Amino acid sequence: MKTISRKGLGSAISVELREKIENPIEFKPLAGDPAHGYRAEVFIEVCDAIITAGRNGLLSPSQEFLAIQAEFIVRSAAKVGIIGLIDEATSFIADKRREEYRELWGQFIREEFRSWEAEFPERLFDSMYRLYGLKRQDPKSFKHPRFFSKFIRKYIYAPLANSNGAILAELEAKNPVVYANGGRRYKMFQFLSDELGMPALKAHLWQVVGIAAAAPDRGAFERAFNRAFPEASPFGKQADLFDSLD
Repeated sequence: MKTISRKGLGSAISVELREKIENPIEFKPLAGDPAHGYRAEVFIEVCDAIITAGRNGLLSPSQEFLAIQAEFIVRSAAKVGIIGLIDEATSFIADKRREEYRELWGQFIREEFRSWEAEFPERLFDSMYRLYGLKRQDPKSFKHPRFFSKFIRKYIYAPLANSNGAILAELEAKNPVVYANGGRRYKMFQFLSDELGMPALKAHLWQVVGIAAAAPDRGAFERAFNRAFPEASPFGKQADLFDSLD
């Protein structure tokens, strides 16, 4: 209720859907106290509303990750749903199929979220190669030029949540360089909380991805980034670390 009542997303919730949300079904679980629930389609209707709000530019930066997650859910539900329709049409409905549906759902969700198993989506790296005039030899490879890590620190982690490098400094303290090649034992995002850190990272990240995708060259990207995040430049004491990314 708190989420759908916020400015932006709230305007995408229809009167009919809001009425359904405000009037949940009371039921008695097999164990525990009475609970509130909804018909399954209400969940998809909420996802649709979030996706629509995202496409119409109604979401705030901190809410943009909701549209991404909603699309993952709707796509996965569609895959499981079509399998269920075919089973029903062919009279193949059996109790054993329930577990198969659960496995399929989990598999589809994992496939949709696979892009987040890596620290950043491939669209960001594609733009980085283009902006620096580099040819990507193997699109499937996770190995990138070492200076890309400086780019990510400067444009992703240093300005995160208007922290002016404070969050980056904390992450580096928790995840120091331990390998001779400058590598770290963990990925930076693994130290961000699910409640605040990851949503903030995703919201900021997709803004940077959009700016990078639209910029014809490095100079245009830098100017567009500074217009979008004027408070992020300079980074105070962090500035010396980023004087040259080459």
